[in-house]
Amino acid sequence: MRSASVILICLLLTAGCVNLGPRALEAGRADYNQVLRDTADQQLLANLVRLRYRDRPYYLEVSAVTTQFSFSPQLGLTGALGSPQIEQDALVSGGAGYQEQPTVSYAPLQGDEFARRLLTPVSLESLVLLSHSGWSIERLLRICVQRINGIPNAVTASGPTPDQAPAYERFLARALRRLQVRDEVTIGFRPGDEAGETAVLFSEAALDTPEYRAVVALLGLEPGKRSYRLAAALRGGGSDLVGIQLRSLNGMLYYLAHSVRVPGDHLSRGLVNVTRRPDGGAFDWGELTGGLMEIRTSDERPDSAAVRVRYRDHWYYIDDADLDSKSTFSLLAQLIALQAGGGEGL
Repeated sequence: MRSASVILICLLLTAGCVNLGPRALEAGRADYNQVLRDTADQQLLANLVRLRYRDRPYYLEVSAVTTQFSFSPQLGLTGALGSPQIEQDALVSGGAGYQEQPTVSYAPLQGDEFARRLLTPVSLESLVLLSHSGWSIERLLRICVQRINGIPNAVTASGPTPDQAPAYERFLARALRRLQVRDEVTIGFRPGDEAGETAVLFSEAALDTPEYRAVVALLGLEPGKRSYRLAAALRGGGSDLVGIQLRSLNGMLYYLAHSVRVPGDHLSRGLVNVTRRPDGGAFDWGELTGGLMEIRTSDERPDSAAVRVRYRDHWYYIDDADLDSKSTFSLLAQLIALQAGGGEGL
């Protein structure tokens, strides 16, 4: 009977060793994935809040995560040596030790290359790629574009909070979004153009819509055409060129930082700049960022938060039910990944 017990324990310990690797991977990979994503989101949110307060942002990248698993089975047999009751008194014992040793490497993002990532405008190719990935053209234009054919889109919002309310136009982006929903407009490349020239392409059905006529008139384009060239320029030229000035990552971060709802006591203490309308009244930045993102604040730790950070004795968070804010936050992460060209981004 004792011999059978020893054999059984050995088999159980051996089975544990065989299954340790897959079980450790199953449990560990999901946990590391979740933590890495959550901490990256928290860092991005924290830096948006810092920019609203004109505090210096800081970026720390997880450059590597490695871990080692070890499993040490143990087997013991005790009894009274020389005792006639050895069969009754012998005691078989077994156990196992499990240890995980993770190593996480961090690297601060800084230097000339990092500065270029932040200050270089997003490319037209990235805009086309994101548009074809299903993102709303309205969301893309509002976040990524500063001017289109000379029409400003809150140019001064691409930096620290200005003293005067920015000039912006919402109709153009909304009209293009209505056309996009009906599959009547896209950003792509002109058919048959070997150079792959970027263009705004309209369907035949779009030519008879009020949105198309309004967009063409607003941009100063010749009506009746189905495609118009799109180029990185301050202004368009001729009858079929749309000049577009794109924001840098730094500009997009500042732009979305204005969605932070600042606590009243912070406003009264002058911790953030108050933007004024032409009549002298305070400008509500929610008019600009509404429908894109809202970063809320709370004295208590919010339970219904998709992502939250503690800063200046307050909680700042994106509500889990705020789908517009969550979409914009995800789009910002994708823009950072495209611009960064590797790693987890900023």
